[in-house]
Amino acid sequence: MPDTAINRMISLLDEATRESDLQTLTSRVKDSLVSAVRDEGLRLSDDLVRPCHGHYARRLMHADTEGRYTVVIMVWGAGQETPIHDHGQRWCVECVYQGQIRVSSYALQATDREDRVLIDLCQSEDCQIGTAGALIPPHDHHVIANPHDETAVTIHVYGGEMDGCHVYEPEADGIHFGKTWRELSYTAD
Repeated sequence: MPDTAINRMISLLDEATRESDLQTLTSRVKDSLVSAVRDEGLRLSDDLVRPCHGHYARRLMHADTEGRYTVVIMVWGAGQETPIHDHGQRWCVECVYQGQIRVSSYALQATDREDRVLIDLCQSEDCQIGTAGALIPPHDHHVIANPHDETAVTIHVYGGEMDGCHVYEPEADGIHFGKTWRELSYTAD
């Protein structure tokens, strides 16, 4: 990756992820992403920002050699979104690179069964280019959606390799949500 802004961002992420305090670490990662997008003129290659038909794209941009973090580019076509999900016990910082997205945060309440929960919408926010947010378990349940007609691209930095997460789907009773584990992979095309 010859882009100077990419190299600078990776260098700042390397430094930020050496922090032991998660609040400080995610704040520094957030600052690094916002600076790269807003100030450094970050330019992602066409192969990273290409949308997929029928589902959002998830592409690995960088994996830290020490396993502290990964940088994943997600591309959202019009109307594409995630289910309600967590981050598999990993912290995450997300930043809008292109377009606009809507992030809806949720609070989960335990029920009599481990595989189902009650869910309350806490906040929904429309995010523009350069907007970033941090998620630290157990407060990491959300939906990312692109309700707009143009493609959106987000940069996600995870505390390690996020190869799976819990998803929460509405049950037939209209009240509860079923909790299941979903394996994640990268978009091949």
